[in-house]
Amino acid sequence: MRSGAADKRYSLGVINPMLHDNLLSRIFDHVENGEVDKAVRTCLRLSRHIGDHMNTALFLRELLDDKKEIERVLFDETSHLKEEAQKYISKQSFERWLNSRTLPFSMTQSTSDGEERNVLVISVGEFPAELEQCEKSISDLKLPPTMGEYDSAAFTDRYDSMKSGFRLRIKGINTIKSRILNHCQNFSIQVEKQLQAQKKSVTFLQAAQNEVQNYFKTRSDDVYEKLQKANQLVDSNSSEDFSLLLTQVRRAIKSVADHFYPAEVAPKRCADGVERVLGDEQYLNRLHEFVYTSFPRSTATDLFRAELDFLLLFARKLNDIASKGVHADVSLSEAKQGFLGLYLFLYNLCQRLEEK
Repeated sequence: MRSGAADKRYSLGVINPMLHDNLLSRIFDHVENGEVDKAVRTCLRLSRHIGDHMNTALFLRELLDDKKEIERVLFDETSHLKEEAQKYISKQSFERWLNSRTLPFSMTQSTSDGEERNVLVISVGEFPAELEQCEKSISDLKLPPTMGEYDSAAFTDRYDSMKSGFRLRIKGINTIKSRILNHCQNFSIQVEKQLQAQKKSVTFLQAAQNEVQNYFKTRSDDVYEKLQKANQLVDSNSSEDFSLLLTQVRRAIKSVADHFYPAEVAPKRCADGVERVLGDEQYLNRLHEFVYTSFPRSTATDLFRAELDFLLLFARKLNDIASKGVHADVSLSEAKQGFLGLYLFLYNLCQRLEEK
């Protein structure tokens, strides 16, 4: 099994309603007030929390104008991803940034190298100072009162050209500023919808978990106790607890099998026609036999059996690892896969038994 280091990084993106709602509210306020620097910084924090690597890269590019620094921070953010994914994020975020920073006009009428430039390459943090400097430069371009008529005409033409260049730059900065604020707002709206959908999913999972626990609380103290112990470990960030969580999942599966289909000494011909020993250690076979003989054949039953087969396959893998006596690091995703798989199976099982 893989190390849990990468998953700990993802664990920062676990739903935190109060924090995420607070960040979203602040982003909307910053956008409404035109505070582009604050809006981007808050969006960056939110994108990191929810694990949105593409938008994290985009917001980093808005805040940093040093290419090497951008690549260094991006590597830290995406080091747990495959190299192909890292390259994709870097390339696509740059292309999207370049497209958003390209203007339909040149910000200067002339440059030292004779080229027109229509890409704004400054960080959002520099926008206020740049706008202020352009406004100051325009106001400073005044003719001396003692200048002669012909000199005044020549300097007026020159100053008008320079002022036009500054005004074009101001227009360019404001255009890019508006685009970035729109990006922040659209990102926030999408995250808000995503989190609302996730909250509904969490509500369903909590209801399913509650039904399972209430079912066994009145029928089997042993199963209920095993489920409670698993619940105590599921929110841990310790890799050792991830291993313990999967151990509790395995024990809970055995308790469920013991409850519904107690061990038998004599061999028994199973539903598939094969004679097997369904003793204490063969709890996976006992649970399989219980499900396959308890519910009439139907499309819904076939789906339920497929869910059982997946859970049993997962449990057999756990048993293989445990039987070898080899300590293996367990990732957060693997631990929660077993935990959620167990609860979803038990929820469907309880529902079917209640209907029956």
